[in-house]
Amino acid sequence: MYTIGEFSNIGKVSTKMLRHYDKIGLLKPNYVNPDNGYRFYTKDQVQIILLINKLKRYQFSLQEISNLIHNSNDNRTQLIKLLNEKVKNINAQIALYKFLLQDIEDEIKRLKNGGDIMPSKRNFEIKIDEQKVISVVSIRKTINMEEIGSVIGKAFQTIHENGLEPAAQVMTKYYDENFDPESADIEICIPVNKTIQNLTKDFGGFTYVHTTYVGPYSEIGEAYAYLTDWIKDNDYEIIQPPFEKYIKGAESGCSPKEFITEVCFPIRKK
Repeated sequence: MYTIGEFSNIGKVSTKMLRHYDKIGLLKPNYVNPDNGYRFYTKDQVQIILLINKLKRYQFSLQEISNLIHNSNDNRTQLIKLLNEKVKNINAQIALYKFLLQDIEDEIKRLKNGGDIMPSKRNFEIKIDEQKVISVVSIRKTINMEEIGSVIGKAFQTIHENGLEPAAQVMTKYYDENFDPESADIEICIPVNKTIQNLTKDFGGFTYVHTTYVGPYSEIGEAYAYLTDWIKDNDYEIIQPPFEKYIKGAESGCSPKEFITEVCFPIRKK
């Protein structure tokens, strides 16, 4: 057997992380001395820690890794499925970085040609509509915003597993009063073609003001500011958290300059 220190060196994992794996049930020591609490690991567990390291490098979450290791029902098929999803996600990230590189190069050219450092101010068209009640599959979670793609993916997986079909654009609802991109309380909502008890929920039944923003998400704040000012200036009040509808995004393969997002605020007259 190996002590936790020896196993830490073998697996290139800190003892703190090994204790965390034990706590969440991912990898428990083979034996714990009842007198002093010392943890011991076996030779057979070396392959497990190496597998965990490999899957973490492939950007698997600890929950995904735990499901694979502890699920004896054809985990090979499940691993292939998850690996294909990772390939898809990584290719999407590569595409975004290519667009980002092009944007940076274009920005350098613009500045060299005398362009202003600050982005140009835009005018937005404001519309007021009624959001009818629709059925959505939703996932509410506090996440780092870089993880939003995986949450959307899980929502689509739920839709497909239950024989549903998406009926409109993906939406994200933002619950935080003070937005923190590293810890954002969001809800992904995907409209679907029918209602299923304990699976779908109602969305809508309110008046909302909205505008269309075209461009990268990093500059969408201008649309939020424009709408916030319009609401104040026209004696409305916000009655629910704002949400976004993704009309055209990364999945279309277009440049972030061409992303189309509908920014929406549920409102009522004061």
